[in-house]
Amino acid sequence: MRLIVFIALRQLWSRRLLNGIAVLGVALGVLVLVWMNAILEGFQMKFKGELLKVSPHVTLFDKELGGPRTLLEQLVPGALAASVAHDQPSDRVTRVKRPREWIRALEAMPEVAAACGTVAGQALVSRGTQDLGIDLRGVVPEEQERCTPLSSYVLQGSWSALSAGNDAIALGSGIADAVGARLGDRLRVVAPGGRPVSLRVAAIYEAGIPAVDKTRAYVALSTAQSILRRPDVIGRIEIRLRDPSGAVEFARTLRAMTGNEALSWQELSANFLSLFDLQRMIVRMVIAAILTVSGFGILAIQIMIVLQKTRDIAILRSMGLRRADILLGFLLQGFIIAIVGGVIGDLAGWRLTEFLVHVPFKSEGMVKSTHYLIHQDPLFYLWGVLFALVVGMVASFIPAWRGSRVEPVEVLRGQLG
Repeated sequence: MRLIVFIALRQLWSRRLLNGIAVLGVALGVLVLVWMNAILEGFQMKFKGELLKVSPHVTLFDKELGGPRTLLEQLVPGALAASVAHDQPSDRVTRVKRPREWIRALEAMPEVAAACGTVAGQALVSRGTQDLGIDLRGVVPEEQERCTPLSSYVLQGSWSALSAGNDAIALGSGIADAVGARLGDRLRVVAPGGRPVSLRVAAIYEAGIPAVDKTRAYVALSTAQSILRRPDVIGRIEIRLRDPSGAVEFARTLRAMTGNEALSWQELSANFLSLFDLQRMIVRMVIAAILTVSGFGILAIQIMIVLQKTRDIAILRSMGLRRADILLGFLLQGFIIAIVGGVIGDLAGWRLTEFLVHVPFKSEGMVKSTHYLIHQDPLFYLWGVLFALVVGMVASFIPAWRGSRVEPVEVLRGQLG
């Protein structure tokens, strides 16, 4: 075994320039793997973390599954109509039935951390000549804080000021910038078909998610019910779970219990999460392509060595080395190239990600940030080395197999002839 290791190292050293290029190719593939995964996972974890803080894990809506049945439908069995042309929407105000009973029942469940009733609708906020459509949420501030702790995101004012009076409103920073509002300013808020209401800016918050900061505003529950013309109505129940990963299963259970529509945060954010899956697939394809190119580099170098060292292989075979020894020697060379390249790539990837953490990078897409969002995971470095080893061993197998099939008699006869 020591002889095989010595020969493998000697072969690597004699072609150190070519083998160095192969090592750099593997290192580049591992570097890209570590770097791209660190950025992608950092961005996704930031988005999911901030989203779960400002949004409920499960939302129970006022929409009844299957729709409400009329009295005639309940009394007369069978279908009353085959189809309805130009169906008119119902003017019935929808609501969650017995919301307080459901909130108490939900909070008694071991998997539920908190539950709160809200009402939501579209409204128009105006200041001077500036108008902006917003998502207006009516909440009980103390209850809402347990479901979605927004007080930690308040930049100006106080979240508790919403409960001090019915004329207070908390704006996202994007809304405040769009209409030019500052703390203490008066805004006109009106819902479709309703009467304008004057509200005072009591708080300005920034959740770090532009889709929330630019559209969502909070007022007291009774104020929202008045603006949206839904008196004494709870339009949804927001639920915070102890384990957010179980939201899909809990929403399915809640639908069966209540007969109302219930959606998890994964279902409500499915468009963003599907985009993350697409990004992850593209990153894996890029990494696979780079590592494949690195594998072809190792393959080409190993084939060149086999062709140039055919006579040396024949001499080693004639000295007593078996086919398995020759095969093991070339595989050992591929292993060394892969492991050295993998370690160098890991070190370079670690240094690059550490550098990017401190590089200013302003982003206001799905997540607002001032620096690169980096997530350091030891598994990235482990996978980097493992992928490098797989590529190195697979690329070395074909030339190693060819080298082990060299017949010493035929080679030496040709040399002597």
